[in-house]
Amino acid sequence: MKHETIAQCCRNRLDLENAKLSDEYYYKSLSICVIDAVFSIGIRYVITRNVVRNFCNKLRIERLREYGSPYPPIEHQFSTEALLNLYDQFSINEITDNIFCSRNRTSSKNGILKSEAVYSFCIELKEFGVNYFQDLPLIIGNDRFENSIKIIPGQGSGLSTSYFYMLAGEENLIKADRMIIRFIESCIHLVVSTTEASQLIMGAYEILRKEFPSLTQRILDHEIWKYQRSIKSLKRDAARSRRAP
Repeated sequence: MKHETIAQCCRNRLDLENAKLSDEYYYKSLSICVIDAVFSIGIRYVITRNVVRNFCNKLRIERLREYGSPYPPIEHQFSTEALLNLYDQFSINEITDNIFCSRNRTSSKNGILKSEAVYSFCIELKEFGVNYFQDLPLIIGNDRFENSIKIIPGQGSGLSTSYFYMLAGEENLIKADRMIIRFIESCIHLVVSTTEASQLIMGAYEILRKEFPSLTQRILDHEIWKYQRSIKSLKRDAARSRRAP
């Protein structure tokens, strides 16, 4: 059965006993989650991490809260409204070049600047009254909100929304991105669609959570992401070795 095969791959390849989230899952402000979620789609995560750090350093705001801690009080967060206010103070080019320090686009063909997509994402959050972590119940699982994000160029797959929720603390989500798909395909040696990947990984999770009670969907997603990233790094290193004189 495919679910069991994938679950066994997880047991063999992932350190599920010691699985934990990275620091990025404990950002201090919801606005930072937006930036990470938008910029992370389709690029190496080291670039996204640099964008987030540039943003926080330029504005002198704290990037992270204490690991494992609950949401900070709203007065200690840099709100999504405060992020929108930046777009009133500076041009899109100034924000792109001097605050995010990245001109990445949502797509190489007809894409918009990711800095513009961040603005559009925050506009939708404002429409739904979401400024802080504490406002998240207003939108999680809200089809109207999620469909409004899909209209933003480059966000049509829904992956950025799922990742935004996960960064913001939602445990019961796995985003079926290319990392998850590649992992599944390497387990069952078949090509799968995004929909199939979602169903298969959820089936595997239902098996694994009986053995690992502290395992959440979000943590499983992150462990697979870390594993796939390590595989990519090994392949890059091997390619460099072959090219070396």
